[in-house]
Amino acid sequence: MTSSFKKIFIIAGLALAVQSAFAGDSVPAAISPGIAAKLMVRGELQGLQVVDLRSQRKNDVMVVQAEVTNTDVKDLRLYYRFRWTDAAGMQVGDGEVWKPMTFLGKQTQFIKSTAYGPQATDFKIEMSSEPR
Repeated sequence: MTSSFKKIFIIAGLALAVQSAFAGDSVPAAISPGIAAKLMVRGELQGLQVVDLRSQRKNDVMVVQAEVTNTDVKDLRLYYRFRWTDAAGMQVGDGEVWKPMTFLGKQTQFIKSTAYGPQATDFKIEMSSEPR
């Protein structure tokens, strides 16, 4: 291995160590990178975590269900909305309003939404939270 590759690995390792030191007890918004790719988080979710995400087509319309867990003992309020897009990445429909949901300490709940029509082929879930 050349010395430049060694330097790159050392720098990358130090960057990860610094990042984990400053992360503290922060809970990631999603349990996996695949789920995280479907989320648009505004701020920090403060203990809320998306642990499962499923989508399927029913009657040629996309339906999505996400399982969200409060990993903290404090009550939290989640605000969420779905953004539906077509195959070209353009928004489908007028957009949804923010929906509030209260999570008690250590509670798990499901959020579910149905696309506006068959032209929706993809989605993102926009989320924000605050203490209750």
